[in-house]
Amino acid sequence: MSILAEPSVLQKKAEIFLERDVYPLLKNFPVSEKFSLSQEIKQSCFKLIRAAVMANNLTVVKKRLEWLDEADAEKTLLLVLFGIAKTQKYITQKKLFELQGKLNEIGRIIGGLQKFFINNGQQPKK
Repeated sequence: MSILAEPSVLQKKAEIFLERDVYPLLKNFPVSEKFSLSQEIKQSCFKLIRAAVMANNLTVVKKRLEWLDEADAEKTLLLVLFGIAKTQKYITQKKLFELQGKLNEIGRIIGGLQKFFINNGQQPKK
């Protein structure tokens, strides 16, 4: 069993964001968006969580950094998708700012992990 298997802070934050913020929000989207914008937002959240899990459980630093890049890209995509939701008036400006704040926090965690792995690029000792 791997020591790294415990969920990371990034993974936990992404899961909480999906459960507490995204799912309740998407319930208020129009039915016409169920298989488009709503689905795209959920998929991006799942990909963010998947990238966090992969970055946490892999031991090769280069691969960890690749998955952290993936997580960062999904975070950026979510910012764009929530911007579209605001433009379409599915969410308020206040809600958009709240979501942006939480995604910025996730972004800071990703950036901190990237910096850590770049500065400590050696493989962990077994």
